[in-house]
Amino acid sequence: MGEMKWAWVLFVAATLALLVRLVMWLGPWTQDVRDRRQTVEAPVAAEPVLSPDPPEPAKEPEPPIAEEEPAWPDEGPADVDWTPAQTILAEWMEEARAPQPEPPPEEFHFRRTRWGMTRADVLAAENGAPAREDGQRLLYVTTTLDLPCLLTYSFVQDRLMRAALAFSDPAGREIPPLSVAQAQRRFLYLRGQLRARYGEPVELTVPVERDVRHLRRRAEKQGELAAQYDRAIAEAEERLAAERDRLKRRYDGWRDPETYIARGLAPLERDLDDLRQWKADALAEAAESRRSIQERRAADRTEPLVGMMIARWPYARDLHDVELRLDLRPRLPRLGIRYQAARLPAGPDGMDEL
Repeated sequence: MGEMKWAWVLFVAATLALLVRLVMWLGPWTQDVRDRRQTVEAPVAAEPVLSPDPPEPAKEPEPPIAEEEPAWPDEGPADVDWTPAQTILAEWMEEARAPQPEPPPEEFHFRRTRWGMTRADVLAAENGAPAREDGQRLLYVTTTLDLPCLLTYSFVQDRLMRAALAFSDPAGREIPPLSVAQAQRRFLYLRGQLRARYGEPVELTVPVERDVRHLRRRAEKQGELAAQYDRAIAEAEERLAAERDRLKRRYDGWRDPETYIARGLAPLERDLDDLRQWKADALAEAAESRRSIQERRAADRTEPLVGMMIARWPYARDLHDVELRLDLRPRLPRLGIRYQAARLPAGPDGMDEL
């Protein structure tokens, strides 16, 4: 009877434990089932096991850390006040019309120098010994925009006032001379670089007349030769007449004297013919030279040749006058840029090669 009683007690206790466990699993869902189970459910104590060591105390479960879900890529604010494109464009136009602040002044005016620097300041700025120098100028062999050039600084009362870049050396001592084609290509390249920096230039093309000096000298020379031939022809004709009279007297009474007279006059007549032909050739060459002169003068009016090409930026950036010049009149062309200080500024102004 006692054993049956204890069996019934154990059955009832097991049934109650099972009901409690079902209620906990099937209770109201206030939050995630798994998180609630981990939070509410307590570990069921295991049946005691006979052991000489005491059981370890059960550890309290740590509460789960809530994880934030990342926002979806296509999600956006619920209420967005979209501005019409016309309104945005109007605002941009209004900002463009608004007065803009002046750009900060440049640190340097030309390379690493400023107008008004002393000779010692320029020497320190270039950081190298000049190729030549005197009391008023410093000459450097350098490059700008990867082009070899001669740089000359000029001073007035020990103040830097001018700078010049020469891209050709007719003497060929410091940098190579330029051909006409090279000079023209570099002129166009430098003009583009300066235009990008200072804006549109004031340009001037100076035509040059075609060279006719050698043609004029040839015509004059051939005219002088024709005059000399005239005198020589007159003298030859006099000699020929005198020789004819002499031969007539000598062969007077001879049989067939004309044959002997013609034979004696033949060398003189041949010389006289040569003089007349040379005169004709000289006159023809003089006429050809004069015709060539007229053709070149006509070409000067219809297709003039370029003698100089000049591009100027007067008072560029209120700092200096800039002039780019290509001179094709000498035997070897000359190309250079000249900088002339417009004033001696007092404030700061970037470093640049041109």
